[in-house]
Amino acid sequence: MTQADLWLVLAGALAASVNAAAGGGSLLSFPSLLAVGLSSIAANATSTVGLLPGGFGSVWAYRAELWRLRREALLVTVPSIAGGILGAWLLLHLGGAVFAQVVPALLTAAAALLALQPLVARWLGRAAGPRTVSAGPLVIASAALAVSVYGGYFGAGQGILFLAVMGLLLARPLDETNALKVLCAALNNSFGALTFVVLEARHPTGALVLRDAAPLAIGSILGGYFGVRVVRRVPAPWLRGFASVVGVGIALYLVIER
Repeated sequence: MTQADLWLVLAGALAASVNAAAGGGSLLSFPSLLAVGLSSIAANATSTVGLLPGGFGSVWAYRAELWRLRREALLVTVPSIAGGILGAWLLLHLGGAVFAQVVPALLTAAAALLALQPLVARWLGRAAGPRTVSAGPLVIASAALAVSVYGGYFGAGQGILFLAVMGLLLARPLDETNALKVLCAALNNSFGALTFVVLEARHPTGALVLRDAAPLAIGSILGGYFGVRVVRRVPAPWLRGFASVVGVGIALYLVIER
């Protein structure tokens, strides 16, 4: 294993841990892949594939919460899959520059919304019981689809957007919403990754580098599972604050890189 491989293992572990906590782990994996010589589109696609095992590690760690949330989980499953496929297809056909102008503002707004979510929820009168779905199934599924298309296309900050939106649509504690976020991201990324693999096999463009995805995946397995154990010990206001800071950090990074 080369020094670059060890670097990607570490990047995968840290990225998957951040994804388990709030989302935005690609802020670590994406520049790490750029550092080893990949193009921006190749780094985006390779990051999606490499972090996939860590996502399922987090899903397994959240299995008890997801069983309690099985109704909501069913609502986001199909939209997450469809959004991942459509987003990945858009990335390979449109390139990565289309969202570059709007993503920083979108992430900053989502981070602010997430930070203020308890106040906004009370203002909207959504203080329902912890096991009551505040919005209708169609609204929840549509929101999950929109976030998942974004996640399949660009990826960075998908978790922050999901927490911000579902924090208003679902009257659930933040840790349970985080479990749904992990499931949505895992499904989104898995079918997005499958789309990358299929399209790349049919029309090779160099947009997916499996040689670099492998060490990233090794690290993501460790970070995805153990990151959830850490998250469970974090109070909801701290988790919300961390996710908001990560969202603003991603927005600033994208503005500087642009």
